[in-house]
Order: sequence, then structure tokens, then C-alpha cells
Amino acid sequence: MERTLIIIKPDAVKRGLIGTILTTLEKVGLKLMVAKMLKPSADVIKHHYPGTPEWIAEMGNKTLSSFKQSGVDVKEKMGTDDPAELGQFVYDRLVKYWMEGPIVVMVWQGPDAIQIARKLRGHTIPLLAQTGTLHSDYSFDSSTLSAGLDRVVKTFVHASGSVDEAEREIKYWFPKIEFKDYEREVDQLYLK
Repeated sequence: MERTLIIIKPDAVKRGLIGTILTTLEKVGLKLMVAKMLKPSADVIKHHYPGTPEWIAEMGNKTLSSFKQSGVDVKEKMGTDDPAELGQFVYDRLVKYWMEGPIVVMVWQGPDAIQIARKLRGHTIPLLAQTGTLHSDYSFDSSTLSAGLDRVVKTFVHASGSVDEAEREIKYWFPKIEFKDYEREVDQLYLK
């Protein structure tokens, strides 16, 4: 069994998408292990992300790639094409975005839970997400649109990207939780 962290961000909460997101994850067979709703402080949000110079540069490179895919000149739109500067822009605005309202932080479990959850969520940039994913079905946001509005892309669902990331994030958000397993009928169908 694999566990993954899913966070429903403020814009999804405001839009009443909590039930839709939970249903999407549950319908595929993932099992909800724990959940909480909170309005995190800036420090809590900052520590969710690694925030290292390497991570910031990676965010900047993702931004460069997204602009390139859109055919828009990032330097013209953002004033720079330096990955570190672009990454810092993303990091600062991520914190601001996550503070727009409450979030729902959850741990889901199942075989290949990380890959399944990310597949259901879709590409990080909703405009590039495959039809049928949460991001595609409920958003049209993009790097070029968000840059013109001085904000990050509103990726209303966070899903851990790897086993290491999931372990780090789960430990961060639920440091003292002892997960109690429980049986569901769907588990009998697929896991026995």
C-alpha cells in the first residue's frame, strides 16, 4: 500500500469542489486515511515546500517551459528569464495563494496511490491537463494568464509527486498520526 498527500487549496474550497475531489479519489478505489481543514500561516505554507535554491530554480525552469509551450516570451511578460528569479516569484506567490482561505489536507492510501492521484488531478497547469482530469474539468488557468494577473497558476489540488515527497509531506502535516486501517467492500473486490 502506498500513501499520498492531497491538499484541496483555497480556490477549490471557495468553489465548493471538496465533495467532487473526494468523490473522484474515492470512486477509483483510493482510501481516505485522515483529513483536516485549516487556514495555514505563511510559515506553515513555506515549510510545505522544500524552498531550497535547487527547488526554486526548478520552479523557475518549469515556468520557462510552460511559457515556451504557450509560445509567449517569458522575459517580455515577467521581466526576466532567470530561473532563480522566476522560481522566487512562484514561491512568494504560492504562499500568498495558499493564504486566500482554508485548505483541506488529506492522506489517501491504495496501490500506486501517488501515481493514481496525480493522474486524476491532471497536469499542474490546468490549460495543459488532459480532458477528464480535475484540473481540466474545473479550470482553464495557465502560466501566461496568471503572470498577467501577478499571481501563480491556481492549481486547486496538490498531489504528492513521489514516494519521498509523500513521506516528507505526510510527516510534515500529520507528525503524530498513527494511521488505523479499515476495510471497505471495494477492498474485498480488488485487494483480496
